[in-house]
Amino acid sequence: MLKKPIVIVEDDLAIAELIDFNLQSEGFATEIFASGDLLMRDLPRVESGGAALFILDVMMPGINGFDVCARLRKRPAFDLTPILMLTARAAEQDKVTGLETGADDYLTKPFGIRELISRVHSLIRRYAKIHDARDKMANDTSAELDADVIAIGPISLDDARHRVFVDDREIDLTNREYELLKFLMKNRGIAFTRDELLNHVWGFDYAGETRTVDVHIRQLRRKLEKDDKAPVLIETVRGRGYRFFESIA
Repeated sequence: MLKKPIVIVEDDLAIAELIDFNLQSEGFATEIFASGDLLMRDLPRVESGGAALFILDVMMPGINGFDVCARLRKRPAFDLTPILMLTARAAEQDKVTGLETGADDYLTKPFGIRELISRVHSLIRRYAKIHDARDKMANDTSAELDADVIAIGPISLDDARHRVFVDDREIDLTNREYELLKFLMKNRGIAFTRDELLNHVWGFDYAGETRTVDVHIRQLRRKLEKDDKAPVLIETVRGRGYRFFESIA
């Protein structure tokens, strides 16, 4: 069986070839696209063969990396495919935008090639665990589905079916948003620091920043709260981090 490639979308040929060479030296299969437009044009073929991970440059002619990321996340085939963004700008908003469109991690250019390789290994290991957990759940026909439902106030999380409802209305969450919500709901009333949430939800080998947690919390509030500016479900605990309310009136 052929390895799924790491797909590199980068318009700077020198950078693309540097990444390509080092990933292949690590034993990965790779494929390079010089623009987001070229990837989108060939996406049905990429989709049919699968991808181990996407590395997306942000600033590209035509479709930029943010738009490519958002389009990939709308495809069921890439729901559980890690995405690493590369940006030449260190602006905080660029990083936030990348995370909000569905990216898992980002690196600012210029970056060290060993750091990139480390991030790639970390993302692939993390998603392999998620795939294994889903496969185990799908094959466990004896599972009691009702035992996998967590209901607190208006929120109902059906872990067996990987679905979330607010007042019987289904909410579309990214995989990371879902895992973060599930962890907070299972540990309702307990305040966690950003580092603790990174360790439990993203994994102990996650090399990104704690800002990632804030972005995902904000996205969850937008999707779950009646007023995300005055949240009642996911509380900010001053000097600590976040917690899910133990009970909701």
